[in-house]
Amino acid sequence: MKTVIITGISGVLGSALGRFYLKDGWRVIGVGRKETADGDFYSEYFRNSQKSSEDAQKLLLHNPDLIILNAGQIETEIGEKGEPIIDQFESITNINYTFPAIFCMTANKHELKNNLDIVAIGSIADGSPSSFGPVYHASKIALHYFFSGAGPIIRNSNPKIRMRLYRPGAIKGPLAWAPVNRLNQRGYNLRKKRVDGAPVADKVAIHIARFIKRKALIGTYDEPFSFRLLKLLFAVFPNAYYKLQMLGWKKGSKFS
Repeated sequence: MKTVIITGISGVLGSALGRFYLKDGWRVIGVGRKETADGDFYSEYFRNSQKSSEDAQKLLLHNPDLIILNAGQIETEIGEKGEPIIDQFESITNINYTFPAIFCMTANKHELKNNLDIVAIGSIADGSPSSFGPVYHASKIALHYFFSGAGPIIRNSNPKIRMRLYRPGAIKGPLAWAPVNRLNQRGYNLRKKRVDGAPVADKVAIHIARFIKRKALIGTYDEPFSFRLLKLLFAVFPNAYYKLQMLGWKKGSKFS
């Protein structure tokens, strides 16, 4: 029986991934930062702080064939003018980017018994960051850059490891993922329309599992054409892109 470790198992996408792999006959080790997680989406549950190389070692002791670094965090609180809060900045950056990077580097030095497929869950907006979710998007951009930058080096250093990134879009459900506390009514309505039309988590989980079976290194779920244009602007005309972000903040923010 193959073993998959899924971090962020109690979240919407994590639990959907857990149910998929259980049904497919895998041993599913669910990981979270909480003491417990009730549900039918894992074989075993372990609390792990997901901060250090020691935490990474504890996960590697389970000898997984696949690890899905799915844990993520968004900004749920903001400062009085909409700015990020320092303690949330530290926590979001750690769970969204720093620990996945630490895990990959730790795995590279670990005596692996199996080939290890490391799949990090990024964001479809990683190349088109929004001023309304600045810390979240910045952390996902860093994750993308790390996997595409360090991935080839680690692969050459340890052929048993394959680092890949999957970039899901919005998932149908409440607007908890979006920094709605920064948005005016116009901005809120735009976000709500996109989330209401998004696929459910179970459908996204199937798409991710199919990607994992293939050899592609970067996967994406139905990226909007507007996002592709924004990423092109971000890469080719960064100054113009920054000005566009400033304009977007004025148009969609309740603080402007």
